[in-house]
Amino acid sequence: PAYEWNFSDANPPVHAWAAWRVFKIDQRIKGKPDFEFLERVFHKLLMNFTWWVNREDSEGANIFEGGFLGLDNIGIFNRDAKLPSGWLLEQSDGTSWMAMYCLNMLKIALQLAAVDVTYEDIASKFFEHVLHIADAINHYEGSGLWGEGDGFYYDRLRVAEGSHVLVRVRSAVGLVPLFATDTVQQSTIDIHPGFKKR
Repeated sequence: PAYEWNFSDANPPVHAWAAWRVFKIDQRIKGKPDFEFLERVFHKLLMNFTWWVNREDSEGANIFEGGFLGLDNIGIFNRDAKLPSGWLLEQSDGTSWMAMYCLNMLKIALQLAAVDVTYEDIASKFFEHVLHIADAINHYEGSGLWGEGDGFYYDRLRVAEGSHVLVRVRSAVGLVPLFATDTVQQSTIDIHPGFKKR
């Protein structure tokens, strides 16, 4: 989670997506899944996911703030600059990257559940977590990061008095929530009865 070797600058958490892609490419090349690789990396990803949640969601509200620079530094101003004391920037793209992280972890957990049913519980945890993030980005403290009248997502400043102000500047930041989507095939759900029940 570093940008230009500055380890206090956090980039989007795409590790789970990368691990999933490596697993699928390797499976296609070798003709069989490497569950040992996927399980080993998944446990490391669980620790990394926890780091992100604890570091970038100070209110525990599933709205993520500060530090995310974006894959191409798409913010409307230098988000690495220090804000006034007590202020936080709640980020549309950072929140979306965490939702995508959940979706990728869900996908990996369901794959691992094919060989170890205990991963169904973890899959359920990530499914619930992505639903909480989706609810927060759309509804937390009223409208979340969604500008109802504009039909667009924005970053939001949380200022010292506890009020929230949407930063109503249209940029690529407001499009990133569209990345955090995925599908789970009915056949996958059907072979995981514990996950299906929950």
